[in-house]
Amino acid sequence: MYMGFFKNGLGRKTRAEPTTSIPTGRVSSASQPYGSSFYRGRSRDLLKELRGIPDEANAIEFMTKKTPDGSMALWNFVRYANQGHKMKFYPVGYKNTEVSLTDIEDEWRDFASRINSISNAGLDGIMDILHKNAVLYGVQMLEVEVNSDRTDIIEVHPIDPRTIHWEWEERNGKKLIIPYQYNDKGQKVDLSKANVFYVPLDPDGNDPKGTLIMSPALRAIDSQLQVFDDVHAVLHHQGYARDFYSINMERALSICPQHIKNDPKELTKWINDYLDNIASNLESVDPDSDIVTYDDVSRNQGQGNATRSVDFRAINEMTDYQTNNGLKQLSTFMNRHTGKTETYSSVEMKIFVQGILSLQRGSKRLMEEIARLWLRVKGIQAIPVFTHNVVDWQSELDKEEVATSKMSRYIYTVAMGWVDNDTAAREAMGVKKAVSDRPLVEMKISLSSGGVSVENNDKHSGEEPKLE
Repeated sequence: MYMGFFKNGLGRKTRAEPTTSIPTGRVSSASQPYGSSFYRGRSRDLLKELRGIPDEANAIEFMTKKTPDGSMALWNFVRYANQGHKMKFYPVGYKNTEVSLTDIEDEWRDFASRINSISNAGLDGIMDILHKNAVLYGVQMLEVEVNSDRTDIIEVHPIDPRTIHWEWEERNGKKLIIPYQYNDKGQKVDLSKANVFYVPLDPDGNDPKGTLIMSPALRAIDSQLQVFDDVHAVLHHQGYARDFYSINMERALSICPQHIKNDPKELTKWINDYLDNIASNLESVDPDSDIVTYDDVSRNQGQGNATRSVDFRAINEMTDYQTNNGLKQLSTFMNRHTGKTETYSSVEMKIFVQGILSLQRGSKRLMEEIARLWLRVKGIQAIPVFTHNVVDWQSELDKEEVATSKMSRYIYTVAMGWVDNDTAAREAMGVKKAVSDRPLVEMKISLSSGGVSVENNDKHSGEEPKLE
């Protein structure tokens, strides 16, 4: 069925098999208060930092890490795109897809679990990284590291597309575009001589780089953050009741020394100090404390400007639409459901799922490239077929209604003599053939469309279909 299949332990290591003896005791600690932080620093001014990033891809990455809408959009893409998967291996030349090489599949599962050791997430973790890179940077790209004697794959490394430089070169009479990368020593490395595979997302005709699908959201997120800052400023200025204090200047001047009154400069200084002293005393009072003043200071409690000069709701709605469109998200996904009908929401969901399928097509191709190289170094002849699980976007009620409608249609086709029972059972129920052959005379079926009764050809108008 296949040739050259052998078990090879060189370069292989599973998570359950440490390279040395099993360690004993505990090495890690419950907390590390004096070490470096595991997490990144917190941004104090998101808008200022976002505007200070000149590179578009870096700005998109920052947006998806620091802003709520950007983070939710990336989360939705990555979570929806990885719904589980399966890898099947078939013998070369076989057309029966029900016959797969299960022993090779067991070997593959072991391989898939030990790669991506940096995150200990296996093939699933690599797939999430690839989908994330496609959304953020427009390309899914990886390198497969083969051991020195070419008998096994050591690791699979996702590549950050931002580190790649593309150059047109002529090789063997053909003009090709070659990926280059600078290593940590500053040396230019030709990646065409490595096991590097990539799939761009919606590329232009003459450019291997994919499209930054979230690029239009940068302007909308910028406006959104600016609106948030403006709302905070207006809220502090107009949204809170404030106390107003007035000072009786005639009484205040009555306590001013006469020699200061005769000197304009000294008088101005004395008045300013007098006001500053009152203001500092009031600012130091706690919200639940009583206030005691002299009769030269009067208080007008709880007055504020309740007039709203700007309709922030309309501005937020405008930025919300732009943000959703730029991030390629549905309003329901972003917690902004606007009362749409179930049918319209189902159509939206189907459109979003089509975008997910484009991500999955890229990762499917890369997974099969990894599998083909893995089979080659193992000396195995087989055909790998990688399949993502179906993204479930329909409700259970929708599925039942579609299934019932399909069964009704095949009941009619059998009654009309267009197909036999076995065909109807196979198409409607997914079985090989019908379990019984019930005579048609025992069935009473009427069709409202056209007014034709199968049983006696009576005319009907406006009746619903009846199955008895």
